[in-house]
Amino acid sequence: MPILARILKDRGIVTERQLQEAIQHQVLYGGRLGTSLHELGFITEERLHEALSKAHGVPTVVVDPRLIDPEVVKLVPKAMAADRKVFPYRVSGKTLSLLMVDPSDHSTVAKIGYSRGFIVKRHVVPEFRMIQLLRDWYGIDERWRYTDTHHPAAPAPAALSPEEAAARLESAATRDEVVEAVLALAHKTFRRVIFFIVREPWVVGWSALGEGVDRERAAALRIPLDQPSLFRAVARDKTPFVGRPGPETETERFLREIGKRPGTNLALLPVLVRGRVVNLVYGDAGPAGQVKADLGDLILALQKASKAYLRIIRARIAEAEKIAGRAAPPA
Repeated sequence: MPILARILKDRGIVTERQLQEAIQHQVLYGGRLGTSLHELGFITEERLHEALSKAHGVPTVVVDPRLIDPEVVKLVPKAMAADRKVFPYRVSGKTLSLLMVDPSDHSTVAKIGYSRGFIVKRHVVPEFRMIQLLRDWYGIDERWRYTDTHHPAAPAPAALSPEEAAARLESAATRDEVVEAVLALAHKTFRRVIFFIVREPWVVGWSALGEGVDRERAAALRIPLDQPSLFRAVARDKTPFVGRPGPETETERFLREIGKRPGTNLALLPVLVRGRVVNLVYGDAGPAGQVKADLGDLILALQKASKAYLRIIRARIAEAEKIAGRAAPPA
């Protein structure tokens, strides 16, 4: 990431302020820096291709869908494509052109080359282009886009006590540590908790804790923000909701998906960063239970989550500037 940032800034393609905003975007929504820069409109795909090629020292390629052969796609199993974020693009003789988000992954290159008998030629492509290819050709859900790529994925942690969760929130160095702490603290109040990422035009389920819910179930949840719902109202008004939800179609669909009985109450709480809702935390007392109205301690914890995000953003910006050999200005 810092190498890409330095290339883009030294060439005058992006400004220091744009890089800072992209790092904030990356902390909150995961993915790679190039994806954040492109989603924010700070860089064209062509310029990103050029910078990625220089950063990784391998050629890039502009993908032409007409050149994709379904038989070539079959050369790499879906599970490997999903895990390694690679896509087999073309075959010429005994050479396989392999598109990669991380062309330094030599073990995957060797495994594919050895198992299929090809000489593998690596090509780097932007993460958002890989997301599209894996979705269109393998049916791989693009929610992996929200994975925090700044640190290696950690094994699933043991359940945190409220005290451990509070300490984790104070020391969190990644978004996922914030999520872990928030879930544990919310579970002290609720029997079921679901953590959502708010990213226009969707509210995307990310993780969960409690009776009958887990990360896999949460990942299946997606609520559109362009349709009336409790989620849209809380994201728009930036205020907590506690009570019985309204009859909006999207709200009722969500309640059916999690098995929440009509006529019972629930809570939906926003997490704000610099005035923008970036997460929603859903909590209830089980399928038929009633939520208690006193949520003061939890709302205070969510304010600490906002501060944790800001601390992580500042640290990432300082880290990028340090590696680039410059002192970071205040965020």
